[in-house]
Parts: sequence; C-alpha cells; structure tokens
Amino acid sequence: MKSKFDCLVIASQYSGAREVFDLLKQNIKTGTAPEILQNKAILECKSVEETENLRVGIFEFESLEELRQTDISEYLLPQARVYLMLRNPVWRGFAAYRKNREEGTERSSFIEAVKWDSSPPEVGLGPQNTSYIIAGKYSEGIRSLLQQTEEHRLQILEFEELRRAPFEILLELKESLGLQFKLSPEEISLNLGKQKVAGRRLGIFRTLRQNPAELDEETAKYIYYTYFKRDIEEVEELLSSSFNSWKFTEKAPAGSYIGLL
Repeated sequence: MKSKFDCLVIASQYSGAREVFDLLKQNIKTGTAPEILQNKAILECKSVEETENLRVGIFEFESLEELRQTDISEYLLPQARVYLMLRNPVWRGFAAYRKNREEGTERSSFIEAVKWDSSPPEVGLGPQNTSYIIAGKYSEGIRSLLQQTEEHRLQILEFEELRRAPFEILLELKESLGLQFKLSPEEISLNLGKQKVAGRRLGIFRTLRQNPAELDEETAKYIYYTYFKRDIEEVEELLSSSFNSWKFTEKAPAGSYIGLL
C-alpha cells in the first residue's frame, strides 16, 4: 500500500491510534467505508469544499523504532500533514502489560515483567516480545520521522490530552484538514462529554472489582527514572516541547497517576 495521503496519524501501540480512528469515523463525514488493514486504517473524508475526498491514514506501529526502517515520505502528498501520537511511556507500557494479563499471556508482576523484557536475550529471564520498554523509547524513531517529514509540518498529539479533551483534538483535525462534521459541533461536544462521563463510571466499576493489576506510584517512579527519563529529555529537545506531565518530582503529589489508563 503506497497510495499517497493528505494526512497521516502515527502512533505506537496503546498510544491512541485506534481512539483517533474511532473519533474520526464517528464524527467526520466520509465518502466510503473505512479500509482496515493490519495495523493501518484509511478514511476517505469529505472536505468542506466537497471537491474531493481527503485520504487520512492511521498507522499503528509496535514501536516507533520501526520508523527507522519505514519510509513515511513515500506515503505523503506534497501538502500532507503528519500527526504523531505520544503517550507517557510508563503508562503505555503498563497498558500493554494489563492487556497481556487479561489475555493470560503475562503472569509476572509489572516490575518483574519489565526487568525480563529489557534484559538481553542471552540472559533468558523471560519473553522478549512484549516490548514494554522498547515500545516506549521514542527519541530515535522521532529523529527519523523528523528527517523524513522535514518538508511537512509534524504536529504532536498527546494521548493524555485525547482522553481529557477529545473534542479539542477532533476540532484540531477537522480545522487543519478542512473536513466536515456529521453533526453540529455542539452536538458532538455533548456526545463526547457523555462518553467521558461513562468512561469514568466504568473506571469506578473496575476499581470496585479490585483489578489485580494496578500500577503503584513507587513502581511507576522507578521505571521512569531507570528506563525513560533520559529518552524523554531527548524527545523534548528534538521537538522543542515540554512533557512535564510525564515526569516525576522528588515527591509526587497524591493522586497524580489516578485515571490515566
């Protein structure tokens, strides 16, 4: 699949690619049914001018490291926009871990699974294919993406912001690409607000069921300082951005990490 796109949304697994796809599919006018391939989706979206449909591709990689072997520029039209979805790597890894726990492929504690996952293969401590750590190492993949898209405008979308304010993310995509909403902005904003409330209620129900896989603050802090601190600082320098919400202070405020899953 080498057809050109007016827009690409790129993310590693558990970083929001599927949420963006659902957000667009449910609220943006489309000309044809979405085309869904392995780890890729294509939406033909109606432009405001209605002269032609705009092709939006959503690519989900197991790790942003794959961008070093993928020529993204081959997919882009000259004026294409590129969005990169990023998620706090500690919580991205924990989301992958919880999914594996639910599917029965992971039985270790998160901290032990991370140690096994990041150990050299010759140590033989456990499976090497869960990618809890490597999938959250963003700097080298972003460096490659910046080189490939230097003629395009690379914009960053944060998973945490997508969860907190999905309408604002949707509006950014709509306005920057010149797309049509299916409903009025007011109706869409209200609907997304209702979904957010429903999501919070679901989170309460999960807590009442005493989910056995929860990430405590000390484990999250250990993983941040051991595996991700330097990489996050490199990403900030590459993108001239700040990711302070991902960082741990000497003493984290109580409740800082609740509700981010």
